[in-house]
Amino acid sequence: MITKHHLKKKLIILVILGSAIINCLAQPNPGFENWHTEFSYQIPDNWATLNFLSIFPPNALSAFKVSGLDKHSGNYALKLKTIFVKNNPAPGVNAIDDTSGYIFTGKINISPPSYEYGFPYSSRPEKLEFWYKYNPVGNDTGGVYVLLLKNNGIVSDTVAYGEMPITAVPVYTLFQFNIPYFLTAVPDTAVILFISSKRTSTARVGSALYLDDVSFSGWVGINEQDLNSDKVKTFPNPARDIVNIFAEIENADNVKIIDSSDRLAGIYKILNNHADINTGLFADGIYFYEIRDKKERPLAKGKFNVVK
Repeated sequence: MITKHHLKKKLIILVILGSAIINCLAQPNPGFENWHTEFSYQIPDNWATLNFLSIFPPNALSAFKVSGLDKHSGNYALKLKTIFVKNNPAPGVNAIDDTSGYIFTGKINISPPSYEYGFPYSSRPEKLEFWYKYNPVGNDTGGVYVLLLKNNGIVSDTVAYGEMPITAVPVYTLFQFNIPYFLTAVPDTAVILFISSKRTSTARVGSALYLDDVSFSGWVGINEQDLNSDKVKTFPNPARDIVNIFAEIENADNVKIIDSSDRLAGIYKILNNHADINTGLFADGIYFYEIRDKKERPLAKGKFNVVK
């Protein structure tokens, strides 16, 4: 099942279906100091970009090695630019929008065409941090995504997933965001993805995102919320018009739903350990839930996806 928005949607589907192809990479160069040449273009080591589209003329490059005032530290940084994709090899629902610009930890194989996401990582970081500046065209916004996975022998389970919009900033600024966890496991793989145009409705050719010094920080331990998560079931997932949440947790009173932009989608009463969530008016995307008691103290948390 493939939805319609950027590589973000591709990642969401990989989370749900457990169908990601994970490539065992060395730790990616966080400051974009190391680059190599493929065909006629350059890409940063251990990161994949849309530059491969330049071998399908006449597509422009979307990722560039920059220096001087365009770096934060070291010798180089990355400039990610939104381009219009001509002769799109995977248009619309097949992962690449016509107006796109992204970079992720991993690799794009040309023949046969495939994505390989991630690098080996065995920790539970609290935050993703990076330095950036963003020069959008019009009201465009960029985006950042983090996915931590643990292979269970059959598929890769989602240990943590987080995403945040990136808005205009004229000078290099530190960006930090907390990573939401869904499992108590220690991951074995991490995926980091940046997009220079997050929404197809506002995407504009020429929006430029500058990145440097990408890193994880902190540590997230295992708490009562994590342990209770095994007592919550959600189905169907992905959902279309309704999702059922069963919480076999003592004192569970209500469930709070927020969307991926941290906006409240609703608070629903739990009766007989059960809540029906009407998702008919929800937009496509990932939603996070928090099971709470009568004093609004969190008891468990998790996520579900809505696909129309």
